[in-house]
Amino acid sequence: MKIARAAAVSALTASTILGGSLALAGPAQAATTTHCKTSTKSFNLPGKPDVKVSVNICIKYTGSSGGYRYYKAWVNKASWTGNSFYTGGKRFNDFSILMRAEHGSTKVENCSYGICEERTISGEVNNSNSGSKTFATGASGYGEAYVKTKNKSWTADATAYVDIADDGKGAKAWGLSGTSAVS
Repeated sequence: MKIARAAAVSALTASTILGGSLALAGPAQAATTTHCKTSTKSFNLPGKPDVKVSVNICIKYTGSSGGYRYYKAWVNKASWTGNSFYTGGKRFNDFSILMRAEHGSTKVENCSYGICEERTISGEVNNSNSGSKTFATGASGYGEAYVKTKNKSWTADATAYVDIADDGKGAKAWGLSGTSAVS
């Protein structure tokens, strides 16, 4: 113990004499944490080949400032595959995803000025037999929910509103699986 203390004092003294500095380890910074969850569903399309769609949603703790914690929930990626090559017409009149962050029973929906913004993927799904789309975050804000809070432990959740073309039934809600909690 005396040897270790003497070595530390010698290092500090040498550093001071030589004009250097001694770095001391401080508390570890918390790593940015992201949790994602993928939901998959097959859709039976009248008069067209069926399609299976997967949607990946995420939530991320982005840091803290001034006593508040910041989280972002977003639609990360959508992918789809049909049973055979399909051209012409459309599979969906609408395929929109409403993103939200949740803390217990508190929901924060991605709304601005009272109007909710949704991520729409019907154009992509209608125009190719199979594919995927990864969404850039930050620029548009669409399909993203931002949270400023003092609470910890938030999850991402979403609902897709799917209107299958030519089925005469209108839009139906598909509740996507929520992510695990990020603290």
